[in-house]
Amino acid sequence: MMNPKAPLYIQCLVLCALLLVSCAKGPPTGERGGTDSTGSEEAQPSRVVHGGAIEELGITPPDTPWEEMSAFERELYMVGKVNPVMAELFQNANAERYANFSCETCHGESMREVDFKMPAKDLFPLPDPESPAWAQLETSFPEVMRFMKEEVTPSMGTLLGIERYSCMHCHPGAD
Repeated sequence: MMNPKAPLYIQCLVLCALLLVSCAKGPPTGERGGTDSTGSEEAQPSRVVHGGAIEELGITPPDTPWEEMSAFERELYMVGKVNPVMAELFQNANAERYANFSCETCHGESMREVDFKMPAKDLFPLPDPESPAWAQLETSFPEVMRFMKEEVTPSMGTLLGIERYSCMHCHPGAD
């Protein structure tokens, strides 16, 4: 168990080290998996599947409030927790479309130039949620809108510890 008073970056480093060690383990001695084309047991061990990021890391707020984190702590938190959790969430919704989920998926290609500021100008601009244009988006793209409203937005809000997190935290407004 990690010391809850340890700085966040130390906790993240320990967590990453533990994840790397646990992922490096193979199956227990003697475990084999599958069969070859002749129906006999393969000599290769089977693939060991560990829980995903959501199961292992959880969708929980940071120990240190986002506003109080240094840029370095924020980067470690985003890379060590937010990115793996959100990648899994997006890939569960559409594995093919989000196979290469990365920082750029949300922050855009100009993320470094703008110091990772959000909303990201590279994302699809959204109209006012009270507008007819918003209603049209809900009619035209019901699954995407449902996914963003019911899964992405609340998960990001929780991960960042931000109440009333909205689409406009990531997407620019349409002019």
